[in-house]
This record gives sequence, structure tokens and C-alpha cells, in this order.
Amino acid sequence: MGKLIWNQWARLIALTAGTFEVIGGIFGIFYRYSMFNAVIKDIDFLFNPINVVAILCIIFGTIVLAIELPLKFLNNTIITTSYIPRILLYFIISAISVFNYQNVNPALYLFIAMLMYIKAAVNGETNRVNSNIRSRA
Repeated sequence: MGKLIWNQWARLIALTAGTFEVIGGIFGIFYRYSMFNAVIKDIDFLFNPINVVAILCIIFGTIVLAIELPLKFLNNTIITTSYIPRILLYFIISAISVFNYQNVNPALYLFIAMLMYIKAAVNGETNRVNSNIRSRA
């Protein structure tokens, strides 16, 4: 009793981050602003005339939701049963999402979820309990 299950907590944070990533990407299409706009002027091509980073954030958010729920075609694949692909993917997504001003918080949430998955992998947790719960639906 009192033992923290890191992978379930990381899953909930990743679901929250995926939802906020999609919402932030939608807002980013209408309000184009880079997080580093005052520092780096050379990345303006990513935000004008179309905010490419916001479109990528919408796609990334749906990918995170598809992995964490998971969808039927992703069930029992390596990306849903192992932590290492998630860790790598969430690091890449959070590194790209931080450039869009509306997606800074989801990028931090994904980074925290990545650290929690690392902790779960170090502790030797398996994803079996989590996948059994999700496969009933």
C-alpha cells in the first residue's frame, strides 16, 4: 500500500498533454507567435504565412492521444507495450512543441511524462496492468 505506479501516472499526464497539445495547436493557427520570437528572428518562416508548428502540434497531440488510449490498430504494438519508444517520441514532440507559444505547457507536461516513464522503466514496471484495463473497453 502506498506504492506509486509511475506508468499510470505518466499515462494520465500524457493524456492531458495530448489534449492540451491539440487545443494549443488550434489556437496557434489563429494566433501566430513563437516562444522565441524576441530572441530568434530567423525562424519566422515557420509561423508566417501559415503556422507550421501549430499544425505539427495538432498532429502530435492526436498521436499522443492515440498512443495513450490506445486505438485498436495500435493495441499490443511496441509503441504501446514498451516505454522506450514513448520516451524518445515524447522528447522529440516536446522539443518541437516548445517553439509554439500556445504549446509550451503541453511540451512541459510531455517532458514530465517522459521523465516518469524513465522512472517506471528503471523501477522495472511493466505495462501489463495498464493494457489489461484499457483492452476491456
